[in-house]
Amino acid sequence: MLARLAAEYQVRDTITSAPPRILREEMALAEDAVTGISIVDTALAIWEEWYREAGHAPCWSRFRPFDHPSLLPNVMLYERIENRYRCAVVGDEAFTNLPVRLARRFLDEAMPAENLADITMRLTAALSIERPNFVEKTMAWKAGHDLKCYCALQLPFRAPPGGNPRILSIMHFHSRPV
Repeated sequence: MLARLAAEYQVRDTITSAPPRILREEMALAEDAVTGISIVDTALAIWEEWYREAGHAPCWSRFRPFDHPSLLPNVMLYERIENRYRCAVVGDEAFTNLPVRLARRFLDEAMPAENLADITMRLTAALSIERPNFVEKTMAWKAGHDLKCYCALQLPFRAPPGGNPRILSIMHFHSRPV
């Protein structure tokens, strides 16, 4: 079983950690895209409805958190301030599963460089093209531990008057025993 899972996720059966790997990604999701992950697809459908109404990425004021309580445990809210990203909110699902504490911190102060470049690229792309992006990745893995993976959907929102643009990220974590 270990050998099959290790081969499937391209990790080594060693004492050393295996770095994260991208399993699936789409940098600009098509309007009719489906990921197959219920919470992600729900958020994507809501955002797409707002996109159709506005004719472009919706303004941040369109999102009212308590209208969508099922999403809240899975959210991470990023705000772009000049060329930096601050993580304003971290839902319980992300808080529990991420090894780094991000709430109310700038990413460049909280994340390792190898992760920072990846997330910054994804957040910037979502805002630049005004389309959601999606990625499924493994997390760092060490022999003897479950293999943890996550999916992240980045939903771009235009800045409110006098404010900063935001990205609502919907996170889904899953693991497989190894």
